[in-house]
Amino acid sequence: MILCCKVCGNFFTAKDPHDCCDYCGGLTEVLFTDEEIQGLSSEDLWRSAKTVSEKYKVHNPLYNKDLWRIREEREFEKRKQQIKKDLEERTEKFYIDNMMTTGYSFDGYKIVSYNGVIFGEVVLGTGFLSEFGASLSDFFGIESNMFADKLKKAKQAAIKKLAGEAIRTRSNAIIGIDIDYITFSNNMMGVVANGTGVTIEKIE
Repeated sequence: MILCCKVCGNFFTAKDPHDCCDYCGGLTEVLFTDEEIQGLSSEDLWRSAKTVSEKYKVHNPLYNKDLWRIREEREFEKRKQQIKKDLEERTEKFYIDNMMTTGYSFDGYKIVSYNGVIFGEVVLGTGFLSEFGASLSDFFGIESNMFADKLKKAKQAAIKKLAGEAIRTRSNAIIGIDIDYITFSNNMMGVVANGTGVTIEKIE
């Protein structure tokens, strides 16, 4: 079950409906029973709890405005970090699963929706040593490993950002991937990966 504090509005999971708030020690009430939270995703549950807990601000003699504000700031920061962590984990999985192609189809899958063009951008500095090393490499006709390594890392970072954008558009694959390199002044270089986010389903 989920309890909500009457004093600070904190909501948390508990087994005993008589537990005190784990943030300020205030009195609590049951916000959702175990039966009510079944079938809800963690995201939907958090949104619902956030909305319902607002009722404790009205005609509630225990309501503490300052504690509520502090708790909300803490909860917001905690939620922001959790969303960031979840996105990073999902992006890494998307990247590892490699549901990305420069082509426009996946063998054994069909595209059920096109979710728009997406981009992943990275800007990096080439640096004096890299530029000097590249000049020497060009002079002696040898490939510059320093530039190559930087470009490789930047390309991987741009593709990972592209994967993150795909997740935000609720896509599970990317087609038509293209990578462009842009040079700026002051030894800066941009790497842009773009493609079309799509939803695909396995063909039975």
